Amino acid sequence: MTSYIVSTGRFLPGSPVSNEEIDEYLGAVGPNSALVRDQTLLNNGIKTRYYAIDRQQRTVVSSTDMAVNASREAIGRAGVTIDDVDLIACGTTIPDLMAPGFASMVHGDLGGPACEIVTAGGLCNAGMTALKAAHHQITVGEKHTALVAAAEFQSRTFKNTRYNGVAPVSGDGAMALEMAFMRYMLSDGAGAMVLRDRPAVNGTSLRVDWISLTSFANTGPTCMHFGSESGETRQSWLDYPDATAATAAGALVMRQNLALLPHLVKCGVDEYERLLAEGRFDPSAIRWFPAHYSSEKMKEMVLTQLRRRQVDGPPLDTWFSNLQQVGNIGCAAIFVILDELMTSGLVSPGDKLLCMVPESGRFSIAFMHLTAVTNDEVRT
Repeated sequence: MTSYIVSTGRFLPGSPVSNEEIDEYLGAVGPNSALVRDQTLLNNGIKTRYYAIDRQQRTVVSSTDMAVNASREAIGRAGVTIDDVDLIACGTTIPDLMAPGFASMVHGDLGGPACEIVTAGGLCNAGMTALKAAHHQITVGEKHTALVAAAEFQSRTFKNTRYNGVAPVSGDGAMALEMAFMRYMLSDGAGAMVLRDRPAVNGTSLRVDWISLTSFANTGPTCMHFGSESGETRQSWLDYPDATAATAAGALVMRQNLALLPHLVKCGVDEYERLLAEGRFDPSAIRWFPAHYSSEKMKEMVLTQLRRRQVDGPPLDTWFSNLQQVGNIGCAAIFVILDELMTSGLVSPGDKLLCMVPESGRFSIAFMHLTAVTNDEVRT
């Protein structure tokens, strides 16, 4: 038995925010803010993104609300009702509440009968972790219809007021690059999928052939983190005497060690090579390569590694991303990418898709192989 993605949904808050409008929402931080912004945007290639805050930095819609809205769209397209759902699995990076779990809040606001829930944490692979949990529950026959949702609300962590009190790295008040550039990398939004033990009656479904989720945390230090100045656990934000001290140390802002990003690329290509050597997929048979990556620069690094190793990578015309239009939505990105592919009519029965999601946090790589099918094909 396997599982089928029978529908997708998305929720992107508000209107697209252009590069020129970013500071109208987030505000500037330090004297080098404009320089960091321009250099970051040049590297990541993002043209527009979405924020769940307004220009007064007030929350317009919560992370839970975004997940619920995307979920309702996916359920409506699936030809099922919330009463049919017997598993809800959700992933996010920084939830609205530290407790209870994100899936509890989504289930509570979404409604429906009592059911099993799964909350997955982390960074970019939180959504894939939730998806794999749902896939396995269906393949072993424990569940028949699963709702999987992923959401990110990063803009509220990047408000300039949240950097008040953070110790600068120079006398002119400049912020450390590892925290300053993150404000121009991430976006808000949510995606959702309905998985079932059979394909949709009408239209095209995506059969989940396999999902691989591999951690390389044993190979290096933390690359991207929130809640600690250094990325180590010896002193987290809760270990400071008060919130003021934690803020001054920069423990309450997102950070990424740029020097470690080449190692993430290496891990990703290593994992691609391993799966290829095991015969898990045929690059020449891949119609679409939906890929979550944080910047166009990162994509170039992956392609360079593949060429140097003389590895048979996915053809360039199979790569699919909406990074430039919707920004980097973290763990929700691959959901929104697949939603765009499916709703735009680009996927035909028989197409094979290989999805890639790298997570810089402490290095994890996810790949997923899908095959587009129809109900008639499965029945015959």
